[in-house]
Amino acid sequence: MPVRAATMEDEHAVTEVLAASYTELLAGHYRPDILAAALPLMTKANPKLLACGTYYVAEMDDGRVAAVGGWTRERPGAGGVTEGEAHLRHIGTHPDFIGRGIGRAIVRRCLDEAKGFGVVRMWCDSTLQAEGFYRALGFRTVEGIEIKFGGVMMPNVRMVVAF
Repeated sequence: MPVRAATMEDEHAVTEVLAASYTELLAGHYRPDILAAALPLMTKANPKLLACGTYYVAEMDDGRVAAVGGWTRERPGAGGVTEGEAHLRHIGTHPDFIGRGIGRAIVRRCLDEAKGFGVVRMWCDSTLQAEGFYRALGFRTVEGIEIKFGGVMMPNVRMVVAF
């Protein structure tokens, strides 16, 4: 399955994957009021990520985008860079493609590429639902955190992997 750098032309497809992924997969892990406030903000493709060169899409043979995600040196939300560190960003797999290794392919691409740029530690602010996914890829849980979306605080988990 080809994993390629995203472009601005992928904005609609990325939004579709994030909306399908987060809406379906988070439903059993968060209260409805939290999802009602957070999903409209979480499910939109971020133009800065699409343009950064380290955000990817995985396409099926028929051209459908099955998974998305990337990495940046900048911390999500706060900005700022710490030498040798990077952050996974806006990872999502369409529910129709869960369990096929496509999301793993996106994360592995991020990890492999970041290593090549001198990154020695990758951080991830994971949803509660995805903690096991990242743990299976070598990440360890550091702490519980809350991220503000649309006026509500959404519980998440900060995770890290060192190379």
